[in-house]
Amino acid sequence: MQQPKTLAETPWGQSRIELLVLLVLTTIGTGLLFDLHWVTALLVAPLVTLGLGLGVMAFVHVFWMMVVGVDRLGEMVGLRKSPLA
Repeated sequence: MQQPKTLAETPWGQSRIELLVLLVLTTIGTGLLFDLHWVTALLVAPLVTLGLGLGVMAFVHVFWMMVVGVDRLGEMVGLRKSPLA
């Protein structure tokens, strides 16, 4: 059986690289945006990343609830049977 070809050697190795790049970019952005010293930006960057991640999750959740609400409203009006149910 042939193994599929992938770009990443191991999933965890690729994730570490992506997290490191995210930390570096967030550190640079935090330092420039808030005009912080690079050491302070290094300490603040994980908190900023966590906050942005939670914000994106909340944003997606709110819009999913809106989609479900519009779907239920359409079902109540009798538009069609939904594939979401």
